[in-house]
Amino acid sequence: MNNSDFLTVIAVPEHVNEKIRSFKSACVKHIGKFPGMHAEAHISIEIITDKVDQVTRKPLLLTPFYEMVSFKIKTIPRHDLKIRGFDFFTHGSNFRTIYAAIELDKKTGEWFDNIKTALRMRSRRLNPHITIAGRVSTETFNILWPRFQKLEYNDTFEADCLTILEKESDNKHDRYKVHKKIPFGKKAALSHAGFN
Repeated sequence: MNNSDFLTVIAVPEHVNEKIRSFKSACVKHIGKFPGMHAEAHISIEIITDKVDQVTRKPLLLTPFYEMVSFKIKTIPRHDLKIRGFDFFTHGSNFRTIYAAIELDKKTGEWFDNIKTALRMRSRRLNPHITIAGRVSTETFNILWPRFQKLEYNDTFEADCLTILEKESDNKHDRYKVHKKIPFGKKAALSHAGFN
């Protein structure tokens, strides 16, 4: 049996993916190639490694887990996520990650908390974001960040499902492929005072 990595993400629509791709291309012009420059834009939720049955190609532990959590995920309504500019993570003194920031108002924070609860994620705090240049050197970051500070990027999109991606753990040439999609429920209806 081989191990596979299962990455749970919120995929973004094509217009957002195109915009993130354009930011990555601009980075390449200034710093050259970097890891993740061809990765599809997404919001990472969690990654789990599991053994995969070679006959059925199903993960041993995660198959029943995904069946169980699917019921809860389907009760979480679709939600509009807002992209508001750029920010960065610091990885020690030598590396930085530049990303498009997801606005985390109270309602959106609670929505992500519901996803964490459904997936039984206890310890990890979510900081939803869309990576543009991940774990680049501080020197490279210092070239890029002043350019991002001059840019504005605001967008909104509807998160309609969780996507689970899969790739072989020990195969550095393997790329993530869609393993499963779990749709969120219908969007919460807006209440209009005076209308029944």
